Amino acid sequence: MKKLLIILTLALTTSTVFAQSAKYNDAMTKTLAEMDTLKSGDQFMALANKFERIALAEKSMWLPYYYSALARCTAVFIYNDNAKTDAILDVAEKHAKIADSLQPKNSEILVLRSMVLGGRIMVDPMTRGQSLGMQSMMVMNEAMQIDPTNPRAYYMLGQSLFYTPPQFGGGKEQGCAMFKKSKENYAIFKPASALHPNWGEDQVDEMLKQCTPAVDPVTGGEKE
Repeated sequence: MKKLLIILTLALTTSTVFAQSAKYNDAMTKTLAEMDTLKSGDQFMALANKFERIALAEKSMWLPYYYSALARCTAVFIYNDNAKTDAILDVAEKHAKIADSLQPKNSEILVLRSMVLGGRIMVDPMTRGQSLGMQSMMVMNEAMQIDPTNPRAYYMLGQSLFYTPPQFGGGKEQGCAMFKKSKENYAIFKPASALHPNWGEDQVDEMLKQCTPAVDPVTGGEKE
């Protein structure tokens, strides 16, 4: 009798886990599918809230927290409104830290944490740039050390360098070198699953267009 009860308990537990897993995968798949269709900051905030609800239902999973933070960072860059930025990034940072606690030493999460710091710098580059810029660079370097093949690490570093004046250590040439390295890594990158991070290649392609000199159709040389 005791053996039968153990078997029934195991069977019930396994069934429940599979049911939860299927529900989680379905919710994540549907919500991720929306991500590529969004345009406005409000839409990304609504998506972030959907991921947050999944996270609260599946508290041991790091990916819903990751995407909640990513969607909030994306909303900040679209809004470009300093009055909204810090409050949105406070939640993004909180969710990135939870993801980090669930999946320590993960290159994708470290890239995300660097994005949060980059968003905060946008609010006041003169005041925040030096201290937060160093923090952001340290976190990004750690992401690249953990996974040198992560294309998003090189993409985000390229963004930072591309828009930083040469006198402060950046410049177009350095940024473009990172975009090219990112593109090389995308060619060999394979996500761990359909739910794992696999974004950014389209954005890299757009940035690489800015790295290619325009050709003058008359002279055949580079346009001024």
